[in-house]
Amino acid sequence: MRLNIWQLLFGFALLGSLVLGLMQRKEWVYLWDFPLFFALTGLLGCLFLSWVAKGLVSPLLDRPEDFYDASEKDPDWSGESPAVAPPSSTSRGRTRVGKEG
Repeated sequence: MRLNIWQLLFGFALLGSLVLGLMQRKEWVYLWDFPLFFALTGLLGCLFLSWVAKGLVSPLLDRPEDFYDASEKDPDWSGESPAVAPPSSTSRGRTRVGKEG
């Protein structure tokens, strides 16, 4: 197997960088030493959890556009609520109670 010059050069560079990298003494730099690390981590975590929660809950809570349109479902429905219908017989603004007449 014949190696060309570029493969030999790459092998020596890789071996040299590995040896120098192992011999070099490094002072560790931790990620939480950077300013705003915890603020950004909290923001990203909150956004991620909101995205996941929306993906999980949204299919359960979504309704069709005509969900509250009862006129198609019940043809006898007039569209008026009996709670807001005007009283049938009144006496000086008050509703009569008891027998009609």
